[in-house]
Amino acid sequence: MIVEPLLQGAGGMIVHPVEFLQRVRRLCSEYGVLLIADEVLTGFGRCGKMVACELAGVVPDLMCLSKGLPGGILPMGATVCTRQLHEAFVSADRSHTFYHGHSYTGNPIAAAAAVASLQIFEREPVFERINAIATIHCERLESIRNHPAVGDVRSIGTVAAVELRADDAGYFSKLKPMLYKFFLDAGVLLRPLGNVVYVMPPYAISSNDLHYIHDCIAKSLDL
Repeated sequence: MIVEPLLQGAGGMIVHPVEFLQRVRRLCSEYGVLLIADEVLTGFGRCGKMVACELAGVVPDLMCLSKGLPGGILPMGATVCTRQLHEAFVSADRSHTFYHGHSYTGNPIAAAAAVASLQIFEREPVFERINAIATIHCERLESIRNHPAVGDVRSIGTVAAVELRADDAGYFSKLKPMLYKFFLDAGVLLRPLGNVVYVMPPYAISSNDLHYIHDCIAKSLDL
C-alpha cells in the first residue's frame, strides 16, 4: 500500500485526516501488507514535523525520501525501512542479497549537500520558522474563506491551498494559465494545479514576502 501521508500533492494539495492514515496502518498490519509512505513532498518539515507520518503517530514499513533531503539543491533520494525488512536481506546466502543500484548512487556532491541541509535542522530554529509560516497561512486563508470565488481553503504545515470555484474544475481548468500569468506579472512564481492555487515557500521566507504572496492571491480572486 503506497500513500502520500496527510497530503496528496499533485492531486490538488488534498489534506486528509490523521485517522485515515492510522486506519491504513492498522489494516496493513492486520493483513500483512507493507505500508510504503511517499514522503518525497511531505518530508523534512513540509507538513510541520520532520516527516508527515509523525503527525499521525504512524511508522510505515518503507519510507521514500527526496527533495528536502539535500535542501532542493541537488537531486537525491533515499529509501528507509524497518529493521524487520532489513534483516530479511541479511544472510551468508548471497541469494538473499538485495541486488539493486543506480548509476549515480552515493553521489558525493549530492551527499554533501544532504549533510549540510540536515545540519541546518540541527543548528538553526527551522521548526520555529515552519510554525511561523503555518500561522500566517492559517490567518490569511481564514480571511478569504468566505469569498464567493473560493470553494475551499486548506493547509498543513508550510503548505497552503486555495481551491477556486470553476465550471471546469481540475488540472486542465482554464483558470490555470490566467492565474499563472497574473502571479508572474506580480513578481510571484506560483504554479496552480488547475483551479487550485497553492503556496509551498522555502522555510527562510520573510513574513513580509509571505504576506505579499497572500495579498496577490487575494487580488487574484477578483479576476
